[in-house]
Amino acid sequence: MEGQRRRDGSGFHGMSPWVPPTLETERLSIRPLHVTDLAAVQNYVTSYSAERYGIWLGGTDPDSVARYIADTASRYGRPPRCDLGITIRGRDIPNLPAGQLIGGIAFRQVWINPPAMELGWVIHPSASGNGLAGEAISALKEHLLETWPTLVRLEARVLASHEGAKKLLERQGFEAEGILRSGVGEDGHPADGVLYSCLRRNH
Repeated sequence: MEGQRRRDGSGFHGMSPWVPPTLETERLSIRPLHVTDLAAVQNYVTSYSAERYGIWLGGTDPDSVARYIADTASRYGRPPRCDLGITIRGRDIPNLPAGQLIGGIAFRQVWINPPAMELGWVIHPSASGNGLAGEAISALKEHLLETWPTLVRLEARVLASHEGAKKLLERQGFEAEGILRSGVGEDGHPADGVLYSCLRRNH
């Protein structure tokens, strides 16, 4: 069998426990989400159309976002998924004060043979254009490859029409593998996507 989707709650063979990391870069702190982040998460998920994140969160209203945060916190330490918040640290960026939660980044185990993780991220539109998404992806990529020596590949899928996201992944060492026909969602409807990968052997 060439590949196998995970079916149980175990980690990769030889994996460290799924303790949610706190990562720091020059401008960002990537950390576990807390119930006190409700207003900030609500702010960035409602900055896009409700259809874009409503399915993922179960809705963008305050109760749905609160359930998402509670579920995320309850899963910490257990596979197959870990969602983290992206906050500004250190010196302020114009219109982005230190400590502000500006988005989220997540990883989840999608294959156990060969071991692979999928990455996803969202950044508030007011924080775009500063290279912050790339900084967060780079930090998480390095953390995953260092933490789990058996990890073979990282994956990400983006809208085929989203040129900015595709260029962002390519700058982080990801390569396009092919079109996912109706493989992603856009405004509540199936849309074509592009599957990207970053292989350990090419890192």
